Amino acid sequence: MEKSPVLGSSSSTCAHNALGTQRLRDFCSAPRIALLQRVLGDSADLHLVGGTVRDVLIARQSADIDLATRLLPAQVLELLSQAGIRAVETGIEHGTLTAVVEGENIEITTFRLPGSRNVFQFSSSIEEDLAGRDFTLNAIAFSLGSKCVIDPYGGIADLEAAMLRAVGDAHERFKEDPHRILRMIRFGPAQGRSIEAATQQAARDLGHTLQTVSVERIKSELEKILLSPHPRQAFFTLRDLGLLPVVLPEILPTINFEQNEFHNEDVFAHTLSVIEGAPQDRIVRLAALFHDLGKPHTLSLDTDGRRHFYKHEEISDRLAQQALERLRFSNDDITSVRTLVALHMRPLECGPAGVRRVIRDLGPHFPRWRDLKIADATPNLDKGDFNRSLERFDRMVEEERTRKVGSPFGTLALNGSDLIALGMKEGPAIGCMLRALNDAVIENPELNTRETLLTEVQKRLASEL
Repeated sequence: MEKSPVLGSSSSTCAHNALGTQRLRDFCSAPRIALLQRVLGDSADLHLVGGTVRDVLIARQSADIDLATRLLPAQVLELLSQAGIRAVETGIEHGTLTAVVEGENIEITTFRLPGSRNVFQFSSSIEEDLAGRDFTLNAIAFSLGSKCVIDPYGGIADLEAAMLRAVGDAHERFKEDPHRILRMIRFGPAQGRSIEAATQQAARDLGHTLQTVSVERIKSELEKILLSPHPRQAFFTLRDLGLLPVVLPEILPTINFEQNEFHNEDVFAHTLSVIEGAPQDRIVRLAALFHDLGKPHTLSLDTDGRRHFYKHEEISDRLAQQALERLRFSNDDITSVRTLVALHMRPLECGPAGVRRVIRDLGPHFPRWRDLKIADATPNLDKGDFNRSLERFDRMVEEERTRKVGSPFGTLALNGSDLIALGMKEGPAIGCMLRALNDAVIENPELNTRETLLTEVQKRLASEL
């Protein structure tokens, strides 16, 4: 691909990067975009901007469509209303509204002056708008009128070089909005891009300002980084720039914390290896992030000096809860992640009863637990041995799932009401009895019939007299 020149602040071109320009033309010929162009008219000076342009240029499917215009929000609203197009005033105080066209949301934002992200002073120039954006690869626009690319800061060249660079003075960009420091991680190393030296230094200098960023925004960036193609490098960069104390202080004790003969990485690096080896599933990768955080808190040495981390999963579970609650994850997310973390040490090398316990205790979380186990496979274990253990385990799971007698999930054939009918009083004793029966069924599923369990209860009650 031919390198594009860095253009002047008011320059545009149709000649450079012909393939990318053609992709943008094709993208903007979509009926929903063409409709908005007709409705808003030539005076709107509509431009495709931001991440949409970036994604189209690198031939990646774009999840969002972002347009910028010289029209004020009230003017856009009026024109959309006249055309019968529904508009949602999601961010109108920031100059942004959402047009719903053919069931799809398209954001339309009025041009803004540099440095006005909190004050929102409007501009009539796309060049001025681009001057206030965070990174060069996000400061590229495509004119729907002239069908030309506007690239005043060499964003296309940086895209081709896999380089992330702030627009103008990086210190000023980060001071305007410290949230951009985390966006730097997401658009940079998390996507396999290097960070330009001055931009990286500004992030190091201003990292403490992340404390002013809302928890919700930090949570959002953390999730996106975890689901990125290169989370390992992203977290190493967070560490090297001193950003982890603000983003995830719970992980700090794992850095340079040695494990044992079963591992060739410290806990921090191992955690990142597990994240990157896990499928791009939000819950699995969150569980991978937290699964070994308890190790530094549970270290013990035996008489031979070997390092052990007994019950570290219990501490990891508590640390996961602490972090997830602080970051304001939903209760469902917290329950799912904690279940995987708390049970991640359950072995694949077990008998049928162990398999039944895993199935029972994990319930709907079992498939994700299996994914986590694969990602967390001990690196010094022979891969062939691990695969054979997994195949054996999977065969036992299938046998339990297809069992014709008894329940593989430990669902008892009787309940508390049945126990009350036998003369037991409501209270803790019923729960104890049900747990005892459940354990018996896990050991021998064929016991799980109503008649057999009723007989077992009567025996146990008689023995207590």
